Amino acid sequence: MKKKTILLVLFVLLGVSVWAQNEKPLTEIESQKVVAELTEAAVSMQTLQCRFMQEKISSMLAEPTVAEGTMHYAAPDRLRWEYTKPYAFALVVNGERIVKVTDGKAEVVDGKSNRMYQGIVSIIMGSASGKKLFDTSVFDVVMYDDNEFWRAEMTPKRRDMKRMFSQLVFRFDKKSKVISRVEFKEAGGDITSIRFEDIKLNEAIGEGKFQ
Repeated sequence: MKKKTILLVLFVLLGVSVWAQNEKPLTEIESQKVVAELTEAAVSMQTLQCRFMQEKISSMLAEPTVAEGTMHYAAPDRLRWEYTKPYAFALVVNGERIVKVTDGKAEVVDGKSNRMYQGIVSIIMGSASGKKLFDTSVFDVVMYDDNEFWRAEMTPKRRDMKRMFSQLVFRFDKKSKVISRVEFKEAGGDITSIRFEDIKLNEAIGEGKFQ
């Protein structure tokens, strides 16, 4: 068992090493160009639908926790982030209205008074649309290019964000200019990684998804 564990660790480290060698940091001018392209793509996007796979690594848990779900986004401010496995939970945003749906029971959340939900909604909405992700008043941003993807390392500046996250890492597909993966490094050391799959752009979404 120890040998298998050591081999697995070496394999992971090797993979990280190779990945790091294949990417390069972008200059300030290059970064500004990439951000402009991603922002333009986000502005033109009306809807986004996809599945997601989420994995959380915590020092409190013996093994990573894995969850699956779906995301539906409609410009400018509607979102449904829904977990389907291993539990049923959804966060539905329609303008300023935020609703939690747990086991089929809906509960309206006062987003203005709940800073945690404000932060979560802001990050999820930004992940979906790409808008305001590169706000330099909120984050210090360093961009990288690894041929297939652009990677943005974002370090929070605001105190409320720092309390939740030490760093956010986003990967954008260079062809579609759409988010493909996001990693949340929490202030306490836990890491949550979310991979987006089966992405559909600008297809109709029924209003019922945002009720």
